[in-house]
Amino acid sequence: MQTGTGGVMALIVAILLLAAMAYGASLLVRRCAPWIAGSRTGAYLGAVVLSVAAILLMPFGLWLVGGLVVFVRLRGGPVSDARMALATGLLLAFYLYAQVGIGPVAAALIGVAATLPALLLGRLAARGDSLRPVFQIATLGALAFVVVVHVVLADPPGVWRPFVERAAAELDRMGTVMSHAGLAQPDEQNFIQASAQRMWGVVSWLLLLTAMISVFLGTYWQGRMTNRALLGPKFRELAAGRTLAVLALVALGATVVFRSGLAADASLVLLGALVLQGLAILHAACYAYGLGTPWLVFLYALLFSGLTTAIMLIFLAISGFVDNWFPVRGRFPARQGA
Repeated sequence: MQTGTGGVMALIVAILLLAAMAYGASLLVRRCAPWIAGSRTGAYLGAVVLSVAAILLMPFGLWLVGGLVVFVRLRGGPVSDARMALATGLLLAFYLYAQVGIGPVAAALIGVAATLPALLLGRLAARGDSLRPVFQIATLGALAFVVVVHVVLADPPGVWRPFVERAAAELDRMGTVMSHAGLAQPDEQNFIQASAQRMWGVVSWLLLLTAMISVFLGTYWQGRMTNRALLGPKFRELAAGRTLAVLALVALGATVVFRSGLAADASLVLLGALVLQGLAILHAACYAYGLGTPWLVFLYALLFSGLTTAIMLIFLAISGFVDNWFPVRGRFPARQGA
């Protein structure tokens, strides 16, 4: 019992630390935003500061540099979004290669993954007032990435097997501790096989999530600079659309019937998109019924608690799927004074 309680407390502390780091990074950019948009020197200094912050928060801070790229596009200024993406991407890649010891190709790919999607999506976001097409194109891009990986690579899971085997070695060291605590010892071979098989789907979903958080962050910072609520209304109307919802259903069916690795990885991406739509519905409900931030904090705590994560993910994905045919948000009452 003490071990279980300690694990829950450790998870809560980890979530609070991540939330505090994200809030601190947001405050940092709010302070830096005026001089990032005001001069070429300020823009490049901002790139350095946020690249360092992203490195310190690695891997959870990659959206910081992406958010900066989107903000520069939305705000305009002396430095183009393309040059900002190049500067932050090079800084990230150089640090990962020189300090972390990652190979040059892997470091360059991470730098590109953190900045190129944000660059393209930021330009799309600047063209309209809705983030729906941005979200849909980002999801299609992540889906296309999965397809290319499975078409080009002869053994997609094999790329990740060495990495997963190193992780399994750490898992094996934990096995003795877990057995002493009365917990079941994890099966190392099953862990390696299952993790390697689904790693491309997980990576593609994380690319989609990082890209969208970058867009959200850049939109939020632009709203703060102009004293307008830009992100809230745009996020609350987020929708994947019927085409992607049907593709999610087809991918799930192909996964169950044909045991297809491509379909399974595609399912992770598409269901992840529906989960984001479900979160948009939750935010819309809290806004429409006047529920404050504590309610959102409570709902996110349920999502990340571990004990209720699976239930919340299923609920959000189903809500997002159904909303594409029977718009739930249209049934919410109009908020007074909005």
